[in-house]
Amino acid sequence: MATNSKQSILVGIDFTKSSENALNYAIMLAEKSKSSLLLFHVFDTPIVHTNSGAYFVEFASLKHNNLARLEQYKIEIQTKHPNVKMDVRTSFTSFKEEVKDLAKHGKINYVVLGLETKSKISKFIYGTTGVDVAGKVNCPVIIVPERYKDHKLEKVVLAIDNKNKQHAIVLKKHLNFVKQHKCKNVNLHVRTEDELIIEKIKNKDLPVETIEAKDFKTGLIKYSKANDIDLVTLISHSHSFLYNMFSETNTKLIAFQSKIPVMSIHD
Repeated sequence: MATNSKQSILVGIDFTKSSENALNYAIMLAEKSKSSLLLFHVFDTPIVHTNSGAYFVEFASLKHNNLARLEQYKIEIQTKHPNVKMDVRTSFTSFKEEVKDLAKHGKINYVVLGLETKSKISKFIYGTTGVDVAGKVNCPVIIVPERYKDHKLEKVVLAIDNKNKQHAIVLKKHLNFVKQHKCKNVNLHVRTEDELIIEKIKNKDLPVETIEAKDFKTGLIKYSKANDIDLVTLISHSHSFLYNMFSETNTKLIAFQSKIPVMSIHD
């Protein structure tokens, strides 16, 4: 996570409706927290087939065209939101590796990615860039559903497991986010039927609300809807007794079915 006082939000741009929606969400975050934006696009080089084989389109030309599109985004945003500072970046390499490197060197604080609406079958077979990156980079990743248009951030819920000792570093990341964006936070423990250990969380500094549900996903989504939650935060850490609950598979399940943005934080 970056240590500089100025916050920076990376937004994945692939020129689709879902990434444009994620960009609008990131603009809202930037205005609330006085952060800058980094519009980031990783593109595949198209292959042109000929009788003698296949060859790649010239890198320089492709990079120029994509940078031009990003610059146009930048101009349009700055016209509507003059107080939001931003930059653009393109790459031919792995999106996940680029993001990990930027986070490692403190150049970004948050990642915002759009979740494209797909069929129920294709969602679980192929996944998305957002859920692939979530929980695997050293900064929070926010996944924004394509159909989520009510871009506001007033109330956030943090999903807590029932270990008495929570990871201080991860909690600090979440609480810093809440403070920077001036929103209310609720710490929620969903007690499920198959929970192996029934133990009330005892921490005066971390008040936790507990609800019961047949499974974690159902309880979390139902609570969020009933309490007008704007963002769900999931913590991914390998030492959790409920590790499988916060694994990549369950993050995908929640992200794909949630109608509001989901933020994943990895310790």
